[in-house]
Amino acid sequence: MIETLLFLAEAHSEVEGGFGLNLDILDTNLINLTLLVGILFYYGKPLLGNILAERRAKIVEQIEAVEQKQKQAEITLAEEKKKLEEAQKTAVKIRQDAEVNAQKARETILAQGEKEVERLKEMAGKDLSSEQEKAIAQLRERVVALALEKARSSMGNMLNDDAQRKLIDNSIAKLGG
Repeated sequence: MIETLLFLAEAHSEVEGGFGLNLDILDTNLINLTLLVGILFYYGKPLLGNILAERRAKIVEQIEAVEQKQKQAEITLAEEKKKLEEAQKTAVKIRQDAEVNAQKARETILAQGEKEVERLKEMAGKDLSSEQEKAIAQLRERVVALALEKARSSMGNMLNDDAQRKLIDNSIAKLGG
């Protein structure tokens, strides 16, 4: 590169007779542009190639990472859908079991209620019979008490002193002969 510049400088000085300033814009721009393109091509190609290769590798790596994340997300989504379906099935089973248990509990409670009603009826019947027997016994006692009282009062009127002696004498006579 430096050799090329020196060569061009020498060639230029031989043509004009020395080292000087070339004011021809077309001639100098073409040379400068050719030099610049040559330098960039010679030194820039590996550098630019490395930069582009690194950038391309990063992009490929990022794309692969995104694709991996997408695959993982799809797998996770499928697993979660499966879990959701299982949870829904479990919820349906729990609801059905709860309905069955509620029906059984209802039937058990109704059966116990019926037994309790029958027991209460039986107890009420026994209590009623017991109360009737008590009432009948009280009535009998009252009737007997009233009958005894009436008998005493009527005996008290019928048995005066003479009647009592006659009754006693008759009783003695029957017993003693």
